[in-house]
Amino acid sequence: MRLGVVMTGAGAHAAACVGVLQELSRREIEPYAVCGVLGGAWPAALYAAGWEACAMEGAVGQAGRFGGRMLLPGLSCRKFLQGRTPAVSTGRRLDRLLDAQAGQRLLSLCPRPAAFLCRTARIGHRVIFSTRAYHQEDGAMLSMQATLGFSARAAMGLPPFLPPMEWMGSTLLPETDLCFAVRQVRALGAQRALVIIPQIAPRSRMDALDLAAMNCCSWHKDAVGEGAVVLRVPMPEGAQALDAAKAPACMEAGRRAAEAELDRIFERMGMAFCRVLPFRMQLGATRRP
Repeated sequence: MRLGVVMTGAGAHAAACVGVLQELSRREIEPYAVCGVLGGAWPAALYAAGWEACAMEGAVGQAGRFGGRMLLPGLSCRKFLQGRTPAVSTGRRLDRLLDAQAGQRLLSLCPRPAAFLCRTARIGHRVIFSTRAYHQEDGAMLSMQATLGFSARAAMGLPPFLPPMEWMGSTLLPETDLCFAVRQVRALGAQRALVIIPQIAPRSRMDALDLAAMNCCSWHKDAVGEGAVVLRVPMPEGAQALDAAKAPACMEAGRRAAEAELDRIFERMGMAFCRVLPFRMQLGATRRP
């Protein structure tokens, strides 16, 4: 049985996906393919580049030390609304982080199957950046020639926080339809899909990125499609999406949620007694690009 993983989350909350990958690795399970949605494109890029789950903890720590917040001094929502800046954050810090961790290799040269989802701002055509060629849906365009860093950054470009990327003369916005994301990991060859959704408690204090992600995403339990199961990861109290320093705490929350729920999830998938492909050749490896 081949397992696909759809990684979601906004900002620092996406680190929860790393914690889930760590628990999968502890169970000697390696996802066959991954798909990155919004902030989930960051851990998806690490996985596609060849990082092992145990080594990703260092990448999360680096992201946490990279800056207390993604917002730069002098940039504000007021300037965005007045048209004086394309976004509240320039995205330069994020670009440097992606370059350092995932590199600038072409998607077609990545060792693991992955997809990053966008849509064109003007007419809404879907754009799939993928490490493997496969038959795409009507109205969708697939490219393997973009770099890994560009593809992840494009999938994360949620205005007004990050300026969208330009590709082939079109402005790209992140795709947030989880049904579509599940279909992509299935098209890449996965037979079942695990959808990781970092969830904010209603009593938690939410920053503007939290609210924007909640408003634009159809992250409902019945909206992931056939053959997929949702793992909801409660975010720690006070872990706001824009606070990169909370990324390690979000990662640990993902690991704990996976440890508690994966047995039930695999049973629902019909995978409780299945061997999950691909088989791990060297347990405990720390391979990275």
